Amino acid sequence: MPRLVQVFLSQAQRPGPSIFEVNSDPDTDSIRCTCPGFVGRSTCKHVRFVKSRMDSNDGTYPLEISNRATKEDIKKAQASDEDFRQFVIKFGKIEVY
Repeated sequence: MPRLVQVFLSQAQRPGPSIFEVNSDPDTDSIRCTCPGFVGRSTCKHVRFVKSRMDSNDGTYPLEISNRATKEDIKKAQASDEDFRQFVIKFGKIEVY
């Protein structure tokens, strides 16, 4: 099951915010992004960023979490993929790329 690992805020030259999510699926060993570039090419700068960080961290993405997250928040995040997604959105570092 794909799991959110990083949220990106892109400084695109189009109206409105560009918020993209990069998901990792350990079952298929794939990384996917929600940006339009990934749809057309099956790769993008967001996926390359995540892969690079994973490669330098023994295959695990080093998720940066706010110190506002409590032990209870962390425990709840482990209950389901959707709870983990909400946890990353709320407490994860958003990369501007």
